[in-house]
Formats: sequence, C-alpha cells, structure tokens
Amino acid sequence: MNFQDERLAKKIHTSFRINIKHDDGTVKTWIVDTKNLPAYVGHNEQPCEVEITMKEKDFMKLVEGKLKPEQAYYLGKMRLKGLGGKSMRLKSLFRPYQKAKL
Repeated sequence: MNFQDERLAKKIHTSFRINIKHDDGTVKTWIVDTKNLPAYVGHNEQPCEVEITMKEKDFMKLVEGKLKPEQAYYLGKMRLKGLGGKSMRLKSLFRPYQKAKL
C-alpha cells in the first residue's frame, strides 16, 4: 500500500494489525500505521489500536468493496480487538484501491 496522500493518512489516523488467515492454516500479519507520517505498512510487533482477523478471501472482498466492514463483523467474517469504532476507518483505507482496476 502506498500512503503518498498525507490527507488520507491524517483522516484515518489509526494503527491496525491485520491478521490474514490463509487456506493452508498459516496467518500473515500486517501493520498499517497512519498515526505518524510517513505512514507505515509492513510487519512488526508494535502495539496497535485495532486488531482485525479475517480469512484471506473475505479480506480481499473487503479491499475490493464487495464486503463492508460492518457486514463482515456482523456475519462473523471479521474478529475485532481494541477500539472497534476506529475499525470503520477501513473504508477510507481501502477506498482508493476499490476505484483502481486490480
């Protein structure tokens, strides 16, 4: 992910730990931190405000805009820890990628 748009990073202003469960049982963890500029996307063990755990296929639907964070949570496709209200900022995080042709 590229956070060259400082306005977007400032709007989101949240740190996320995103745990992606793959079909083979492995879990890959990503950190997205837009609290400090430049924003950070990568792998480390820093504390985060929101922790999200999802299956890979559901996460891809979320990124593509085919699944809303609220739907994912209420359908049991997303587990949340931490500041749940800030998890809704995921919409803003992925919006630029929903407009692009992936």
